[in-house]
Amino acid sequence: MNIMLVKATADDVNELDTIQKSAFKGLYEIYHDEKSPFLKGTSEMLTWLSMDNLYYWKIYYGNTLCGGIAYYIRPEGEHYLARVYIDPSFQRKGVAKQAILLCEKEFTNVVKYTLDFPINQTANKNCYESVGYVDTGKREKISDKLTLAIYEKIV
Repeated sequence: MNIMLVKATADDVNELDTIQKSAFKGLYEIYHDEKSPFLKGTSEMLTWLSMDNLYYWKIYYGNTLCGGIAYYIRPEGEHYLARVYIDPSFQRKGVAKQAILLCEKEFTNVVKYTLDFPINQTANKNCYESVGYVDTGKREKISDKLTLAIYEKIV
C-alpha cells in the first residue's frame, strides 16, 4: 500500500471538504451531533491552516487524494489527533492506520498522543488500537446518542 502525506494548503480546502463530508455523513446521520465534522466546512479548515500549533496533511492512496489528517499540538508534549477522515471508497483498507503512523514519525519530543471517537464505532476502535492507542476509561457524553471514548498512546 502506497500511502503518502502532503501538507494541506488553502488551495486544497474545497476538495478536502468534499471528502470530509462524505466520510462523516453516515456518523452525522446516526448521532445528529451539531459539532460533527460533516457540518464543518472550508472556513474551519482555513482557520486550522493558519494555526501554528496545528498540522494538517492530505492523505494520498497511490496518486489519489483520499482523506485528511490533523494533529493539534498541546503544551507539555501532548499531541491530539484532531481529525482523520478517509473517503468511504478507501475505508477499511488500512489507510487511516498508515496515515497515523506516518504523521507520528513527523513529530519529536512527544510524550503522549490522545484522541476521541464515538464509543460504539468498532472500526475506529480497532484502527486506533492497532497503532498503539489504549482506552483511558474516560468518556465524554455529548448527547443521549453520542458518547466519546478517550484513548491515548504514551511514547
